[in-house]
Order: sequence, then structure tokens, then C-alpha cells
Amino acid sequence: MDYRDKILALAKLGPLLPSGVAKSLETNSIMAGAMLSEMIDKGMLRTSALRVGGSPLYLIPGNEAQLLNFTGSLNEKDRRTVTLLEQEKVIRALEADPLTRVSLSNIKDFATPLTVEYEGRQEVFWKWFALSDKDASVLIGSKLNPNKEETVEVPKEEVKEEKKEFLPRSEELKSEVVAEKKIEAKQETLVNESSLPSSVPPSVRSPFKKEAKPDGDFWEKVNRFLAENKITLLQHSVVKKKTEFDLLVELPSPVGSLQYYCKARSKKKVADGDISSAYVQGQLRKLPVIFLTDGELSKQAKDVISQLKGITVKQM
Repeated sequence: MDYRDKILALAKLGPLLPSGVAKSLETNSIMAGAMLSEMIDKGMLRTSALRVGGSPLYLIPGNEAQLLNFTGSLNEKDRRTVTLLEQEKVIRALEADPLTRVSLSNIKDFATPLTVEYEGRQEVFWKWFALSDKDASVLIGSKLNPNKEETVEVPKEEVKEEKKEFLPRSEELKSEVVAEKKIEAKQETLVNESSLPSSVPPSVRSPFKKEAKPDGDFWEKVNRFLAENKITLLQHSVVKKKTEFDLLVELPSPVGSLQYYCKARSKKKVADGDISSAYVQGQLRKLPVIFLTDGELSKQAKDVISQLKGITVKQM
């Protein structure tokens, strides 16, 4: 079974901690963290704002209700606010005391902020995470017009959800269903395998598929780097048109030619998840990794690189 399938099977039972994943997969915490980061990058998992022992929980998008089992990790005030919001379903910011407003912004897993435009003014409301926008509109209308027999329904386009660190609610609900399609859409594009040297093992050939020809300025930059460093390109594939490529390369060494899995990615800011994802792919192919980029490395990315062995990062 693929490690992603194993982690998803575990996540269906409840949110995960990296230490638990490492124990279940019989690996170390660094490798488990890299696997989880890759799955987040692919939209298969998301992290919680709530932390347990300093670490966020990893869960399948759409399974946020499972986080209610971990509210014991919140402070007392935030726990009371979770209970209040679950009961009220919608809280008007103007009617909440200052401490409650702060608490609502802390419990991001359970409270969704909505900015409502009404009669030329804007107001902020907080809704229970499981409440639909339609039901929230009715409740907000009743708070704006408490004396009317019929509640005023706030038009859908006037209910604006503020950006969160994770996917919008509507996308979260769909992500588990389309996760496999997303992965297929990002599958690599390969040259004809019949032209490859016989030394290329089947385990390395299999992840690559034949599709479109890579091109673009970044691809030219990658080719120049390979040529200048006397690196032989054995396989190449397109992950994202003109900006991301997977390569199998061969480098000369005193003991003979060595094969590497190479991730080439054009990105202004390289995150720790980018490095972790490349590292996992190299581990799956049982090859050391070269990460090529024309972007800057984030502090978190540098920290991850210092902890991983078998990965070399080159900024072109």
C-alpha cells in the first residue's frame, strides 16, 4: 500500500500528529513530516489552527468536526467560546465583549468570519464552521432586523468569507473527492523510455509518463545548468507547464556515474513543503535528490534542508 493511502486510512479515523504517523509507518519524525507536507501540498490533507503539544493536527478536508474531540487542548476561554458559538450558530461582533471577539479569532477551526454589507455599512459576524452560508444568512438577517416577522436574508454575494490559512470551506468539502484527480493532473510527462540506458532501473522508470514536451525560459535555464555542470539528463517530465519539472539525471564521480532524482521548480519563494515533497519523491525512488530553483529559500525551507540528508539544493 502506498504511504499516502496508509496515512489517509489513519486520517479517516481522526486527526493525526506527526509522531503518531511516524510510529504507525515505522519511520522517523522527519520523514513523517515530509510525507504529511507533501500531502498538504497536493490538497489531500490540511492542518488545524488548534495545536496539541505545540503541533497542529493533520486531517482530511471536510472532516473538521473531528477536531471537536480535541477542544480540551484549548484554553478555558476559547473552550467556552466554542460552546457558545455552537449554541448560538452566529455571533455578531458588535454584540460580543472584547475577550470573546479575541477568542473568536483564535478558534479558526470552529469560527468562520463573515463580513456583511447592510444598508451602506459593513459588519462582522462569526458563524459556526458547520453552518451553511444560506442558514447563516437567515440568522444574520434576524439579528439585523429583530423586530420584523420575516427575517431578512443577506444576499449571498454580500457574505464574504475572510481568507484562511487553509482551503475555503466550499473547496474543502470537494478536495477529498477530487484529490486523486488532482494527482493525476499533475502526473509527469516523459520522453520515450525505449531510448533510455539499460542501467535505468524499472522502479525509477515507472513514475514517469509520456506526454507533452517541456519548454519555456525556466526549462532553458535548467538545461544550461545541467550542461555547465556536465550533468546528463536521462528523463524529463512536466509537472506544471513551464515552471516545474521532474528529472532523472546522472552525475560523474570518482567511483562511476551516479543517478539522482531532480526537482526543478521556478518559484519566487521556496517553502519547506516544496523541499519536503521533493525529498519524499527521492526516497520513494531510492535516489538522492537535487532541487533546482530560481527562487529564494524561506527560513523554514532552510531549516528543513539542514535536517535532511541526501538532498542538495541549488539556486540558479
